[in-house]
Amino acid sequence: MNNMMRWLRRQLDEIFCPTLDWVQIEVTTHCNASCIYCPHTVMKDRWANMHMPLELFCKLTPFLRNTKMIYLQGWGEPLLCEDIFRMIRICKDQGKVVGFTTNGMLLTEETILKLIDLEVDILGVSLAGTTATTHNKIRKGTDFDTVISSLKLLHRIKLENRRERPAVHLAYLMLKLNFHELNGIVSLAKGMGAKQIVAGNLNLILNPKLCTEAIFNDREHAEQYRATLEKIKDRAANENIIFHYHGPNLNDKSMRCSENVHCACVINVEGEISPCVFTTQTLCKDPELSKGQSTHYIFEGQLFPLEVLSFGNIRDESLTRIWKKRDYTGFRDLFDPEVVVKTEQIMSEMPRCCVKCYKRLGA
Repeated sequence: MNNMMRWLRRQLDEIFCPTLDWVQIEVTTHCNASCIYCPHTVMKDRWANMHMPLELFCKLTPFLRNTKMIYLQGWGEPLLCEDIFRMIRICKDQGKVVGFTTNGMLLTEETILKLIDLEVDILGVSLAGTTATTHNKIRKGTDFDTVISSLKLLHRIKLENRRERPAVHLAYLMLKLNFHELNGIVSLAKGMGAKQIVAGNLNLILNPKLCTEAIFNDREHAEQYRATLEKIKDRAANENIIFHYHGPNLNDKSMRCSENVHCACVINVEGEISPCVFTTQTLCKDPELSKGQSTHYIFEGQLFPLEVLSFGNIRDESLTRIWKKRDYTGFRDLFDPEVVVKTEQIMSEMPRCCVKCYKRLGA
């Protein structure tokens, strides 16, 4: 009877699984780059490198039947995951939109052909400049010319085979150091057939030296940043390229996170379910690795400890049951635009890690 009840419970969990816009799955925490701003670099002496076991991934996928997109991304380089292609195939066989973001250093011709054959929908590529000098200085361990060459090869192979996928999306990290080079991003995108450009901010600041690099901290020039971004957006539109950016201005009164936390979630490499990558256990791993010290980030000039915000683990419970937990439902209501919640209630009930986060302020 117990076996029958467990089987029935699982069937019901699969049938009534949540309807989500996307699920972000961290397939690995390994990375072959040393970007100056990334936790993987800043915390390298206590970083836990691991891959998500395929068995754990397969345990999750039955509960994603109502999820539109699966993004295989966390704090590592997805192409280092030995099971990445099998994971993509599993998701595509379920009819999902599948994507991930890469630093581009492992985009060999063989890998490109596999991604095309698997019909990966979105291939995000991280950039921090439109010249080798700037990009390589920020995204250490990667090489701008190598990445661009691989993307041009991908574009050529797609054209020769009349294939549309994967669609290339460029992810440009805006810093004061590289903002001027953003003017060259549209022509760069056009040359490799990229369909979309996303210009993002340095939202998680772990190194005090980088505080002045976040453009939203340069409030004196906020209007100049915004005007430039709007011009780039218009230029991109003329080339049928989508250009999306997060504003250089912070909205101190904002109560809504720029992440889609009420209709999406992040599942880290060990199966913990969190609202976003900033609250995953990956950043606050084993106390022995951190030598008993808390890792802090910087928000508006003050230090705050990184905090885990996990609502359950898919090793122990189904995604369906975790999603329906009272504490998780209450958390999501604080960010749901369709749920009327007073500002005072939001601020009093929202976890500190969300209150003290630049994403909540629109960055």
